[in-house]
Amino acid sequence: MQVKKFEARTMKEALEMVKSQLGPDAIILSARDNQKSFGLVGEGSVEITAAVSEETLQKKKFAESRLRGQDLERFSSSPARIQKNIINQMVTKYVEKTQPRPVTSRRYADIEDESGGAGENTRQLEALRQMAAQQAREIQQASPPRAAVPVAEKASVRKASAESEEINALKGEIATLRDVIAQFQNIPQSMIGTHPGADYGIPFDLSFLFEKLTSAGISMEIAAEILTLAQESIPALKMKNKNLVEAWVARHILETTKVTEPGVPGKVHLFVGPAGSGKTTAMVKMASHLVVNERKTVALLTADTHKVGAADQMRIYAQILNVPFAMIRSASDWSNLVRYLSSVDVVLVDMPGLSLKNPAEIESVKALMPPAMLNPRVHFVASATAKDADLTDSGRRYSVIGFDDVIFTSLDESVQHGTIYNFMRRFDVPLHGFGVGPRVPEDFEPATRERVLDLIFRITTSRTPSYEVGR
Repeated sequence: MQVKKFEARTMKEALEMVKSQLGPDAIILSARDNQKSFGLVGEGSVEITAAVSEETLQKKKFAESRLRGQDLERFSSSPARIQKNIINQMVTKYVEKTQPRPVTSRRYADIEDESGGAGENTRQLEALRQMAAQQAREIQQASPPRAAVPVAEKASVRKASAESEEINALKGEIATLRDVIAQFQNIPQSMIGTHPGADYGIPFDLSFLFEKLTSAGISMEIAAEILTLAQESIPALKMKNKNLVEAWVARHILETTKVTEPGVPGKVHLFVGPAGSGKTTAMVKMASHLVVNERKTVALLTADTHKVGAADQMRIYAQILNVPFAMIRSASDWSNLVRYLSSVDVVLVDMPGLSLKNPAEIESVKALMPPAMLNPRVHFVASATAKDADLTDSGRRYSVIGFDDVIFTSLDESVQHGTIYNFMRRFDVPLHGFGVGPRVPEDFEPATRERVLDLIFRITTSRTPSYEVGR
């Protein structure tokens, strides 16, 4: 399945681009108006996301390869309905031409040739049949008659023979069934295969999509829930159309993915999460973007006194960016810092990387939280390379503190990005951003619905759009 974005000044131009590149059978997944600098040459524009199956796209390319010169130009400028008819006619003719001719079922003697000799052949065969029948009657009349056998005796013999044959046949069938049952009992039940998703009530027609979603990292429960909704929403007659079902699932993922809006509100931003999740790197990338690209005044704070060298590392980053730096060792430090916060636009705080597996760690993190009057925005940072079960467990532990959104790092090192969708669905929190590499601040991007769909269906490579925060 091919999914592409098209941007043009008007909706008509965008649809012409879709028809030219993907063909008349393309499915429109979404459309939106871009403003300001997102359009062409700084003007407003229209952005369309469209999809088409590989088979349909190959048919379009085949038809175009058979056209030359003016015919190809007329084809490209034709309406979608006419293009579709031309493609279908060319493909149908090609298939009919390449298929072998059917073999006739008539007898050779009954096929009339050009000279009309079929009737003569038939008459000769009929004469031979009559001659053979006459010879058979003469032989029967010449042979001596057999001894007469009573009719009743003949019927009794035939009946006994038929019953004996029937009994023997039944005995053979019973013996065969016994062998089959014995062999079935010796087969381990785990060896009996079923199609993917059968345990969740997914029909065979949707098993290909169940396997595709789960191989991308989406949990079996969520994949089964999506396909069950698809089965209820799509008419039964259209369920055989794989492209239609896949397009419905793609649209469902787009509509159910939650992301933060551009310009996340809040002045104080906390970065929480287990050790090794990439909190510090994500925080430095955000600070670099705010300072370099948005010309904002930023203050860096760290409350991570558990990790050796964490404070020194953050101090070095603050010196490179030429921004204020401070440490938070207890809740009382916040009262001393509040007076200085009015002089900066955004405050970024690196919290301790603890697993929160015991009450002492939970109380330790709560004691370092800023006062409620600052209305802090809490970002949960997780690695995309972590296992789905580990991510769920970490999210459940940090739910005690509470977080407003989630940032996923190490997207370039992960091969199953469906865990991102799983976490978002289970904890009902929007996605804030993605870390896609080691560069600062280039390898950090805001989360979008299209990007999540792109990661799950493995359509294109990563991109690096603009990032905004704190407005």
